[in-house]
Amino acid sequence: MEKRRKAVETMRQHVVDRSGNPTPTPSATAYESRSVAVPFGNCTEPSNVKAGGSRCPIRFQFSGCAFYRPDPSFLPAVEDHIRALKADREMALALGTAQFVVRNLSDQIDSLHGVVTSLRQQIELMPDDDRRHLEDVSAVLRKVRAAAPTPVLPVSSIPARRSTDE
Repeated sequence: MEKRRKAVETMRQHVVDRSGNPTPTPSATAYESRSVAVPFGNCTEPSNVKAGGSRCPIRFQFSGCAFYRPDPSFLPAVEDHIRALKADREMALALGTAQFVVRNLSDQIDSLHGVVTSLRQQIELMPDDDRRHLEDVSAVLRKVRAAAPTPVLPVSSIPARRSTDE
């Protein structure tokens, strides 16, 4: 918990918005209480935060959302997602899908590439000791997120049918 607290204190200063513009969180408490970790960054949309990240109003199209707040700890996941989107785009092209599908994938790739570029530039400008510290706290936060239980969606139980022989 202590490592996590220190990691959040450092990471809150390196948050960016969906366009890659720095948007540091005012405090560690705000970082944790006003956002929820989603697969490729934090989300600050109030109803989604309240629902623990399971109620995205725009169906997890985070790269276009004003509430998307990635930080350097999410870089590997964002870069993996960019690769997956590129593969999806190639498949869409090969299948001859509608142009709006390909354009949407390209737009997401471009948006996320801008976020990655901005984060990488911020990291490169840091002194070596600060950069190493940021990499260490990023690893701590990735481990914390990996250990967190996956949210389970509620499923209604349906009573079993009774046979007519009973």
